[in-house]
Amino acid sequence: MTQYTDDNTPYSQYTFEVQIDGEAVAGFSEVSGLNMQLDTTQYQEGGVNDHVHTLPGTMAHANLVLQRGMTEDTTLWKWVQDVMSGKISRRDVVIKLQESYQGDSVWGWEFTDAYPTKWQGPDLVGGNNQITIESIELTYQGFETISGLPE
Repeated sequence: MTQYTDDNTPYSQYTFEVQIDGEAVAGFSEVSGLNMQLDTTQYQEGGVNDHVHTLPGTMAHANLVLQRGMTEDTTLWKWVQDVMSGKISRRDVVIKLQESYQGDSVWGWEFTDAYPTKWQGPDLVGGNNQITIESIELTYQGFETISGLPE
């Protein structure tokens, strides 16, 4: 991973670094939607009157929501534009928690086969060359932790 400092990237000011297909593309202050739930099905067996069986079903998860971000890269915006035009492009997204302002990451998650489902722009203020993002919502197929997760 590229080591960033305050001199050459704005991402160090943000808690989370976002990588798409292995390249750092943005920094965000907040990440939500990190949850999963096992859906269950109840089955009442004939002749068994003292309980109802609860059987495991499929695993469901919420969409990933990245909030209050900034980038000098157009990768996220181009990806959103592709999806808006009907070209769904699934990509791998890594979210890394920044340990320090030098860009060292401690741990994070990798989301597979993700694509944007919602984008919200910021209030517009002049005099800024960066692209600010109020929020972007991604759906994904699955996720796992990346190395370095505290045990």
